Amino acid sequence: MKKLIKLLILILLNISVYFIYNNTKNSTYRILILGDNLSLANKQTYIDYYKTYKLKKYHQVYLNKSYSKKDLSVSNLRKDIQANKTIKRDLISTNILIINVGYNDLVYKISLLEDKNPNKLATILNEIRNDYLSLIKEIKKYYHKDIIVIGYYPSLKDDYYLNKGITYLNKILREPTKVIYIDTYNDLNNNKYFSNSNTYFPNTLGHQVISKKLIKTLENNKNIWYINKAIYIYGKLFVMAEGEIIWKREYIQK
Repeated sequence: MKKLIKLLILILLNISVYFIYNNTKNSTYRILILGDNLSLANKQTYIDYYKTYKLKKYHQVYLNKSYSKKDLSVSNLRKDIQANKTIKRDLISTNILIINVGYNDLVYKISLLEDKNPNKLATILNEIRNDYLSLIKEIKKYYHKDIIVIGYYPSLKDDYYLNKGITYLNKILREPTKVIYIDTYNDLNNNKYFSNSNTYFPNTLGHQVISKKLIKTLENNKNIWYINKAIYIYGKLFVMAEGEIIWKREYIQK
């Protein structure tokens, strides 16, 4: 009897997880992107490819790029959120939030240095880190799910301090909790992903690579979520079944 109850629980669990997994096909999915040039640099960016992918699973997919700006800095994005009620509303209602920030800050601040040295780079990175952690804190007031953060790739420019700064910037981006970091550093380390050596942002092929990495990472995390959810539900049902069996045995013994 006990084995039969466990088997029934397992069957019901698999059915319920299946329906949870597939009930999105006729629903709406909202994507909010807060980013710099990376989300705007091409006609088809990584986020546009991600939207196309989501259209295979959802009836409607809305992509909101309206708050992304070229040359957007981390601190200015935080100020935009603080001052704009519409952004706050969209943060609350979106299904997923993707951000790519910090690269503009690094490039701009390094360009202002007349005499580059490790101490000045460390100062720049510390400023970016403080601004970034403040931004994440502000975002989490309105958005309570995991934030998707796009990491950056090596620069083609022959600039030791810029490339050193990028490696440390990526460490900063993955630092906060409830962040899913998309590591692109080793995926775009080839000239074919950039239109020329003077650009900071990838070409169409490069954006496709970022999109594939984004999809793969999120799918892996989603699978882990479903497994954990299944384990949780199974554990709850198993405890209930065990309790029912113990209650019946004690009742019969009386």
